[in-house]
This record gives sequence, C-alpha cells and structure tokens, in this order.
Amino acid sequence: MKQLGQKILDIRKRKGLSQEELSEQAGISLRTLQRIEKNESEPRGYTLQSICQALDVDVEEVYDYGKEPDKGVLLLMHLSVLSYLLMPLGNLIFPLIIWITQKKKVLHVHEQGISLLNFQITWSLVTYPLVMLFAWMKIMHFPGSWYVLGVYLVLYFLNALHVIRVCWLVSKDATHDPYPVSLAVLKV
Repeated sequence: MKQLGQKILDIRKRKGLSQEELSEQAGISLRTLQRIEKNESEPRGYTLQSICQALDVDVEEVYDYGKEPDKGVLLLMHLSVLSYLLMPLGNLIFPLIIWITQKKKVLHVHEQGISLLNFQITWSLVTYPLVMLFAWMKIMHFPGSWYVLGVYLVLYFLNALHVIRVCWLVSKDATHDPYPVSLAVLKV
C-alpha cells in the first residue's frame, strides 16, 4: 500500500505540477514538500489541507493510506441490501451499519456506501408508497390495484438484479460507480 507522501507525489505528477509549483500554490516551503514526498515527514492539519487544495483533491482521497483493501467487506455491504427480501428497510439498515463501522477501515467502503445508500433510499422512496397505494386501493375496492402491485414486484426484482450486478462488478474490481444518480443526496 502506498504511503501518504507517495500518493501526494503521484497526484502532483498526474496534475503536471512541479514541486516548486505545488509548494508555491500550497504556501509551504519546497524543502517541506520534498520531505513529505520522500515520506520523511507526514503532513498534518493545515499543511495537508493546503496541499490538497492546491492539488484540487479531497483530503479523504489522499488520506486513505491507512485503509486496507477488503473486497469481502465491500461485497457483504452490497449483498446486505438483499435483506429487504426478508425485512422491510433491511436494504437501508444493514448496509448503513456496515458503512458506519467500516468506512474508516476499508478502502472504497466510504464512497461505495454513500452511492449504495443514496440509491437504496431513492428506491425505498419510490417503492414503499406503492405498497401503501396497493393496500389503500384494495381496501377501497378500486379496480387496477393489481397493476400497482405488479409495478412494485417488478421494481423489487430489478433491485435484486442490480445488487447482483454490482457485486459482480465489485468482484471484478470495476473502477466506475455502478449506481445511477439518485434523488437522495447523502454526503458524509
């Protein structure tokens, strides 16, 4: 796993900046930047924030060096969505628990958890009212209530298929976000 200084060096080179340019933009001395990139010292607080601002990257992106890659945790988080098949809101509760407990320990859990939870919140906001509408239509003896149930079951099935697709992509180390843009915006 790369150390923090190596990650800063890689990002700086990817952005096409020289050490002099980055140190000037970050407001730190050239010697400090050189020590950081050689992993002779570790930037903290203001220095790290200044470097990240100059590189136009989030501190989290650079500071993931303490996290371990664990595909098993990622797969478990995504598969836990299927608990909605047995328990209402299980698609939110179990992934949320895994996300909260593992986001600072396992690489990519933070970003993928946010995408997963946003998608599942949106899915729940669309599908659970359909169940209530179906029940209301049955109680009121409105015709067509079975169509509402049919739409719900199709969405239910498509969500399960999507979870399987996402798990397959995670197992293949896909680099793009497998979730479409959602209505919910969870930013933590």
